[in-house]
Amino acid sequence: MDQLVNDAIEKRQHAYQESTKEMHKWHCSVLSKESFWKLLRANAEAFMAERGFFRSFTVDDDNREIINQMFLYTAGDDKCKWDLNKGIYMGGKVGCGKTILMHSFCEILHFISGNTVEMIPAPDICRMIAEKGYEPFASRPLFIDEVGREPMEMKAFGNTIHPIKELMAIRYNKGARTFFTSNFRVGSLSKWRDESGTLIGYGQDIGDRIREMMNIVELPGESRREISAK
Repeated sequence: MDQLVNDAIEKRQHAYQESTKEMHKWHCSVLSKESFWKLLRANAEAFMAERGFFRSFTVDDDNREIINQMFLYTAGDDKCKWDLNKGIYMGGKVGCGKTILMHSFCEILHFISGNTVEMIPAPDICRMIAEKGYEPFASRPLFIDEVGREPMEMKAFGNTIHPIKELMAIRYNKGARTFFTSNFRVGSLSKWRDESGTLIGYGQDIGDRIREMMNIVELPGESRREISAK
């Protein structure tokens, strides 16, 4: 029996070590701060150009400290205020720069880890789940943009599903690295139904899991989008 116990312990220790290796892939202590900022700026300006915006990426008091924490996170530095083993939930007002910043950051994570963090808008992933099921999105790294803007429930193969709610439960159990942007606070998304019975969120259980899976980060500031004068 003692040998069986020792074998079981060794097996679990091996599984733990493999999981630790996977977590370490997300951090690179030899990436300098200067190189990080250059990569972030290059990624951001390329993504803006894809959208038809040809201008410099702006660093100011609203995003500077968050970018600094992103560098510390990438470096695996203990001085980072965030949990290095979690993803990131970035909230903020419409147009404040969440998507460009997070997309650029996820490209750096891909650069250092080799793990592609695919960006999929929340409405699109709901449609894809309805077509393909949850398995293709269960464990791979994901950046889901505009969370809270998608339909909370929809029909798939004759059944009613709650795509993001159910996907988060699956990814939580698998320990999948997840990144969100949203115009909503986690507390708002945790509400299941309002007083009239209208479906408005994922429920407290999923809200709690989101907090366990991700660092909750608020990007301050107003819209950065240029609006043409009439």
